[in-house]
Amino acid sequence: MTHIKLENLENMTLVNREALPAGSYTQEVRRQSDTEFTEMDYVDSDMSVLSQFHEDAISQAGFGRFQWIVFMILGLGLAADSIEVLVIAYILPSAERELCMEASQKGWLVGISFLGMMIGGLVWGILADKIGRRRTLLSALSANAIFALITAFMPTYGLFMLTRLCSGIGVGGSLPIVFTYYSEFLIRRHRGRHLSWLLIFWGVGGVFVALMAWAIIPRTGFTILLSEKLHFASWRIFLVICALPAVISSIGLFFLPESPRFLLEKGRDGEAMVIYQNIFKTNHAHSPGSEYQLSDMEMPTRQLFTIPLPTRRGLLAELIDALDSFWNSLMQIVCRPYTRITAVLLVVWVTTAFGFYGMSIWFPEYIKKITVDEFRARASSEVNKTIHNTVFNNTMENIHYYNTYFENVRFEDMVLSHCTFTNCTFLNCTFSDVRSSKTFFRRTEFYSAYFYDTDFHEYRFQDCNLENSHFISTTAGCTIDFDINYNLQTVFLENLFAQMAIIPGNILSSYVIDRLGRVKTMASSLFLTSLSAFFIWFLDTKASVIGFEAVFNFISISGWNALDVITTESYCATLRTTGYGFLSAISRFSAILGSLTFANFINISKAVPMLTTAIVLFTGCLIAFKLPETKDTLM
Repeated sequence: MTHIKLENLENMTLVNREALPAGSYTQEVRRQSDTEFTEMDYVDSDMSVLSQFHEDAISQAGFGRFQWIVFMILGLGLAADSIEVLVIAYILPSAERELCMEASQKGWLVGISFLGMMIGGLVWGILADKIGRRRTLLSALSANAIFALITAFMPTYGLFMLTRLCSGIGVGGSLPIVFTYYSEFLIRRHRGRHLSWLLIFWGVGGVFVALMAWAIIPRTGFTILLSEKLHFASWRIFLVICALPAVISSIGLFFLPESPRFLLEKGRDGEAMVIYQNIFKTNHAHSPGSEYQLSDMEMPTRQLFTIPLPTRRGLLAELIDALDSFWNSLMQIVCRPYTRITAVLLVVWVTTAFGFYGMSIWFPEYIKKITVDEFRARASSEVNKTIHNTVFNNTMENIHYYNTYFENVRFEDMVLSHCTFTNCTFLNCTFSDVRSSKTFFRRTEFYSAYFYDTDFHEYRFQDCNLENSHFISTTAGCTIDFDINYNLQTVFLENLFAQMAIIPGNILSSYVIDRLGRVKTMASSLFLTSLSAFFIWFLDTKASVIGFEAVFNFISISGWNALDVITTESYCATLRTTGYGFLSAISRFSAILGSLTFANFINISKAVPMLTTAIVLFTGCLIAFKLPETKDTLM
């Protein structure tokens, strides 16, 4: 085999495949190069030749049944990503009770998933450029599926967090590989549209979570408190069901081939040709007379690489080599010629993730604040009353007693929710089979009082005096003050409408991304989203917040689509998932910062989240114009 000499590279003429009949690209390359070579050679350093051949080969294979199968399998993998982020909102009240989580611990449930995704995006992204798209994606989704299932059976907070971290690491690696893997089965002309359709599964995953939660999880805090055995079983079953998309996607990947574009880069031309031919056969199964036009003779023959024989080396030396290879991969995407594109993409990823995920935290927290304010406004007070010879056996909620005298009063088989007893006196009173939530006795006197089978732990009695009073069978286990003022319906409606809005947003994006281009689509979406942030000032009801969040997601999803596509197209095949994985990892860190930042905006003026969101997203919009248009890029 004759190889091209270095001095001949600059004289080599690349052919515009668009101007040639289908299947004639390789013959034209051979005709032009016959004067210098005894046979057609493709040079390893000339990436455009491989890209041109791949474009021609995948175009010959056509678009059809094969791509739709890949679309469905990878879509389920992408749905697993959204499920990983959204599932916590539904299991939190349930898991809080059973795993006995303090307020600070609850905040880390979302953070630990983003941390895992950050690690996964970086590690799996680099591995996909080294050992293959399919193999790495299969490993990542399998890790997500396995640990998502294990999480459902974890008995303690520590183990629960550990498995959530591992599950996040798995699903974090799927995002960069899913887009890269699918893009390498698509021709240039329709790539943007089909990749946009793929992101529909993010919304599908969100809708799936909402519907499963509505069908399985207890809908009110009262149900959770009074039906603990049912509650514990239901939220664990919910986690198992939410792991199914990752499980199905992992199984489906067993039947998919490796990316032929990756195989070309590794010099495995014969394997790539078999895959091209199989794609053609799958897409033309109903056309038995059709034949694939390219043959092994037209493959871009690569240089033969000498495979070194394995040598005995120590574990430390192997570890150092692995870390060195990992570091070199990262350095390639920040060094020339990718320095500028990586820097610009990094700013856009960071600003978009900070604003989007920050608002994703602010919306439900602000709805919760509105709910709490409305609940407090309905509170009733009893002052300077005397109550005697009375039996309370119904739920007592949102009532505050001041200077009230209770004598021979019985509280039986009931729930005390958000009640306070301040400067009160209890004489010969009995509390039997009573459950409580956010209920406190302050500066209150108890004389000859009996507490049978209650959850009245010490923290409920603040500066109180108990004389000749007895506690019998106080509820054992977790002593946290569980807030039962919770209704799944609000969370369900918020997430359902927010995720459903993503689907039409994706459909709209798919029609404009190839026409307007990636940069204009992204910049337009970020600009409109930043402009819409000013409507935050007018959000005063739960319905208005839910409606605005749906509009916010509808507008912003086009920006995410364009960002995903342009990131996939900005790097060469040997760095494609490395670059995407690095940027998605940094965006997960930005998402954590955004979540923590916007969580502190709840109890202050709405002007703060409004201006923060507008400024951050508008900055991303301006920086997006620095990106090169990639819609004509070959894979």
